[in-house]
Amino acid sequence: MSDAAPTTGGSATTDVTVVIPTRNRADLLRTTLRSIQVAVDEARRAGWTTRVLVVDDCSDDDSTAVAAREAGADVVRLEVHDGQNDPASAIVRGVAEATSTYITLFGDDDIMLPRYLVAHLERLAEGYDLCSGSFLRADGDLRVQQEVTLPEPRLGDLLAGSITVNDGAMVRRELFQAGPWDSTRRQQVIYPVWLTILSGDARTTRLTEATWIYRRHGGNISMALDESDARTRAEVLEPFLRGFEERGEPVPPSTKALVQAETDAYAEADQRARDDAERRRRAEWDGLSWATKNRRRVSRRLRRARTRVAAWIAP
Repeated sequence: MSDAAPTTGGSATTDVTVVIPTRNRADLLRTTLRSIQVAVDEARRAGWTTRVLVVDDCSDDDSTAVAAREAGADVVRLEVHDGQNDPASAIVRGVAEATSTYITLFGDDDIMLPRYLVAHLERLAEGYDLCSGSFLRADGDLRVQQEVTLPEPRLGDLLAGSITVNDGAMVRRELFQAGPWDSTRRQQVIYPVWLTILSGDARTTRLTEATWIYRRHGGNISMALDESDARTRAEVLEPFLRGFEERGEPVPPSTKALVQAETDAYAEADQRARDDAERRRRAEWDGLSWATKNRRRVSRRLRRARTRVAAWIAP
């Protein structure tokens, strides 16, 4: 990004392209780019090359481009804005521009932790095609509120509407660029891409360590979902679900369903163990003699008998 952390300008030998869609948020972008600078330096020391690509979604002035160039990032500008409050068009353009081995999308208001690039690239080098990353959730002042550890990327989660692969994921470029991409899907522009990748034979993994910070500040685009987004998601999802039905295959379960099934299985096993113990106790009880079961009653009767006998033989 800077002279101290050179990028390759998008050559075919670049290991990863960080795509940052943005519009009219130069101040937030500067903070994000400073955090990425640290991660790029860390990656360079480990032998990895990085291109940072800011996609300016037709900002009202040149402050976005200035902030990006000051940080040493490449800039692509969309000259026409589609009028929508989402980065779909910028995402599609940024993904198409990449020529590196891997691509990672990153929010213009989030914070990249120093090991983000190295941790993802090292894991992907083990033979994976996609690696998702866990994260920290913070407020607008970057006070950390929660650590979120994502489950393994799972098709069942996406089919259940849980997006566990999104920002914070790094994916092989050819796989990502294959799409399908359609900017008219707005906030759901990446949803069918993840569905397609996880429906195939891509090797996926995750990082349990937090590698980035999701900053909630009230102006998050990801929090501005509406009924149109819900309809779009349903439209995207429908052919995938129909495909399982037509093939006569069961729909893959979500992580939540798997966890619930495991919890239920443990509960059932525990109940069976308790029931078995109760049956054994009752069997043992039934096998005892009347005298053993009524030991106290027998003891009382014996005491009374001894007392009567003692009274009879008393002088």
